[in-house]
This record gives sequence, structure tokens and C-alpha cells, in this order.
Amino acid sequence: MVFIIGATMAAQPERKPFIQLTIDGHSIKNGEVFTVKPGQKLIVGAEISGGRRDFCNFPDVYADITETAQILSRGKDGLTYVLNGKSFEWKLLNEIVTFEGDQFIQVKSNSKQSPAEITFSKTQFSQSVLKISINATWQFRQNNETSQEENKAETTLYFKVAGTSDIWFSTHNLRANGIKNDQVQEKLTTVQAACDTIENYLNKLSFSKAQQSIKNLQVAVNSLKSVLDEVKTSNPTYQTKIVFIGVPSDNTFKILDSFLLIKGNWGSLETLVQGLKQKLVALPSTPTKESEDKLVKLISEYLDWQNKLPENTFQIISLYIPDLKPEDILLSGNIRFAGEKKSILNYDQVFSDFNAFLDKRIEQAPSEIQKINSTHTRLQAVRLFDNMLRSYISSITWAEWKDTRE
Repeated sequence: MVFIIGATMAAQPERKPFIQLTIDGHSIKNGEVFTVKPGQKLIVGAEISGGRRDFCNFPDVYADITETAQILSRGKDGLTYVLNGKSFEWKLLNEIVTFEGDQFIQVKSNSKQSPAEITFSKTQFSQSVLKISINATWQFRQNNETSQEENKAETTLYFKVAGTSDIWFSTHNLRANGIKNDQVQEKLTTVQAACDTIENYLNKLSFSKAQQSIKNLQVAVNSLKSVLDEVKTSNPTYQTKIVFIGVPSDNTFKILDSFLLIKGNWGSLETLVQGLKQKLVALPSTPTKESEDKLVKLISEYLDWQNKLPENTFQIISLYIPDLKPEDILLSGNIRFAGEKKSILNYDQVFSDFNAFLDKRIEQAPSEIQKINSTHTRLQAVRLFDNMLRSYISSITWAEWKDTRE
């Protein structure tokens, strides 16, 4: 059969090459998410469309022949026509199809051809992806001269295991639900790294470096948004939900609250140890039931002060005032035993040890209080950075923010 293409017909531009997919013989949409079971097998077919195949299959729509041409044959694999007495031919030489599964998919295909049999792992997993790429080589012949053209296309098939969570990325400050994507995951990792850097500098009170790191975070977040947009543009069916969890200053802000309690406790320390010293030297040197009870009471007063300190006191102090040593501040040995058990085994020894301990505490307390007050003042700058970060993260309209302080 011979077809005539009129010169007055305006050709539509060829569509960009894309891949049409089938699963077990049924056509599917690119980007569609399929629910599967571990161990399940599927037959996946792939064929390139658009590009030169449009030209050959639908010349009356896509052919850019400007004069009347006689079409001798046409189809998805070639087009032959005569124009101005000359013969022309487009012919598909080969169509190489590559199926690449992740660690949960085993692929069996015949010499890079379609279709392929895929088998899902029987191990526990929640999501899986299959990447398909096609490279089609076309030959164009005009009389005895030939040339070649390549059309390439890529797509991804997404699979979800029934009954599993769709959370595919989860860190301290970020979570992603929906369809996993390697490009998006790379950007999410970069954003989390920026958050970790900010937290590290804030914990160290390196505020100038923290300020620069916040700028780096903004760049990383913008880059994440750009990649998300690119992925959605190339695959309109792609869906994922990004959730920011708290802010990078959360930990330092908690430290600030704890430090306020530490500062309050230490503020009473100097008066406490001086008062205990006065009461201690008033005790008789000879042990009696009364003097032992009074000594236990004095030790218990210091132990009460010690026990009122926040649980993470010395973890925090080691960050900012490393020369404050727990062994210089906390009761230990026979003194602590006497205070906790309300019993003294050796009055003279406990008296002597507690007396020496109080002398050292009286000497050290003023310097400790000064250092703690100074550090608390420096920590106040964290509030400024915390407000800045909370304002920024909460303003990101394309993602969700989960405030960890609610």
C-alpha cells in the first residue's frame, strides 16, 4: 500500500524518547508503584517509544517531509518512502534493553533484550527499584549512503512490599516517606551532614563557624529541593514526603536548660561548704553515737546537693570546663558510704577525709562558680541561633516540620 503525505500538512515535533513498560503482559504507567510479596516473580517488558520510532510509525503526524512523498512501508521498526524520485529508508538496527535491579531483585534477561524475568528476595525489605534503560540504533539510507542515529531512554519501576512501612530515609533531623530515590537520598544525606556540623559547632560555642554552617545548610536544602523538582519533572508520578525533625540546635538548647540548673546549684555551693566546715570542726574528736549521727547528717547535706545536680552534669561540664573534675566534686569512698548507709565504720578516718574534702571544696568553689557563670553567659548566644534555625526550618513550605519541643 502506498501512502501520500501532502506538503501542506504541518508535522508535529517528535516526542522525546521514552520507555513503555508492561508487567506480565499488561501496560503500566511509568513511575507507578507496585505492591509485591517477597519471593514473587514478574515478567517485565520494555520498548522505546517517541523519537525516531514516532517518525517511522506515524509519518502522517511526525514526518517533516516538506514535499509530497510516497510511503512504501511504515511501522514501529522502520519507514521507507520515495521523495522527488529518490528512495529513503529508516531502519531499526538494534534495541538494547538493560534491566538493573537493586539488592532485592534478581534479573534474568536474554542477551539484553526484552522481556526480563525478575524475582524478589525472600529476605525482609520494604521497597525495591528496577532501573530500565534502552539504547536504540537506527540506520538512515538515502540511495547508497547510510548514517546512524541513537535514541536513548531510561525509567524506573518502584515496588513496595505489602504491609511494610514506606519510610526509606530516617536520621536525627530528617525522614522521607514514599518512593526511594538515590539522587534524593544523596541530597538528604548532605542536608543531615550540614545539620550535624551546626550542632557540633554550637556545642563547642564556635558561633562564627556555626553561622557559616547555617548558610551551608540553606544551600544543601535548596539543592535538595532542586533535585526533588528534577525527579518529579522526569517522572510526574514520583511521590515522596520530606519531614524535618527538630532543628540542629535542639541538643545545645537542652544543654542550655541543664546548665541553668547547674548554675543554680553551684550558686549555693560556697555557702554550703563553708557552713559544713564550721559545723564539722565543732564536732567532738571522740566518737560517740551523737557525734557519729551529726557527722552523717553533715555528709548527707553535701550528698543532697550533689544528688540535685542534673544527671548529665559532668557530661556537659566536660564540654565547656574540662578542668572541673568529677573526682574533685563528688563524694566517694568511705565518705559517700557513710552518707548513703547512714553508718560510720571508722569515725576518725571519715572525719579526717571529710575535713580534707571540705577544705579543698572551699578553695575550689569560688573559681568553679566563676567559670560556670561565665560559660552560662556565653551559652546565651545559642538562643539567637536557635531562633534563627527554627524560623528557617519552619518556613520551608515544600516539606513538613516536626517540632520536637511541642
